Amino acid sequence: MTIKGQYRNIYQLGYPNQEVKESMLQHLMGAFRHEDAGKSSSIAYHIENAFIANDLDDVFERVNGMFATIPYRLFENQQEKYYHSLVHILFTYLGIYIHSEVNTSKGSIDAVVQTDTHIYILEFKLDKSADQALEQIQDKGYADKFLNEKKKVLAVGVNFSSKEKKVVEWKTLEL
Repeated sequence: MTIKGQYRNIYQLGYPNQEVKESMLQHLMGAFRHEDAGKSSSIAYHIENAFIANDLDDVFERVNGMFATIPYRLFENQQEKYYHSLVHILFTYLGIYIHSEVNTSKGSIDAVVQTDTHIYILEFKLDKSADQALEQIQDKGYADKFLNEKKKVLAVGVNFSSKEKKVVEWKTLEL
């Protein structure tokens, strides 16, 4: 880490370069999976390609493959934010733009992922339904923030199961 800024006695830390950032994220993914950091690279490669191809079925199947490697005791008493943080770290490692907890005038979007052609508005639910997540995106007008973009905007409702410890349902809606 390196000091990126300072205000009084508060220091802002950051990565000195992209290679160090990628290495750190790779080690974090390895630590979450309890595996060698190098084994996370192939998963990242496949998920990135699936996102670029707009193949969300493949994205979430591979996310579930990652979840399957996490020891069950790490899932005990977990909340929606646990799953959300794992997805955030994974996508950040991919080098795909993700921004979590995006504030709007009517609420907070769980995550926004951008590729060259699409903006994905992701709403996560735990033990509910993908339809409820899509309804929230529509009811809160989360897409309004992106109306002037020249990309397709897709709402993505994602439901995690605390019992199955994976994504059990996802649905998309073009906005």
